[in-house]
Amino acid sequence: MRDKLIDLWKTSSLIQGVMALAGFGVICYLAIIGRPIPEILAALVGTIVGYYFGTKRRQNSV
Repeated sequence: MRDKLIDLWKTSSLIQGVMALAGFGVICYLAIIGRPIPEILAALVGTIVGYYFGTKRRQNSV
């Protein structure tokens, strides 16, 4: 388990996943409490999530 976490850390998959989940969580929280979602936040989270899943797809196809 420890070796797997270290490998994830080295390939930055862990960091990308945490950033994607955190950003998505912030957007969900803002939507639930009825606050407007800033366009820059939506664009940033979209970029992070797109990059995260894009790298996952590329890793699976290689």
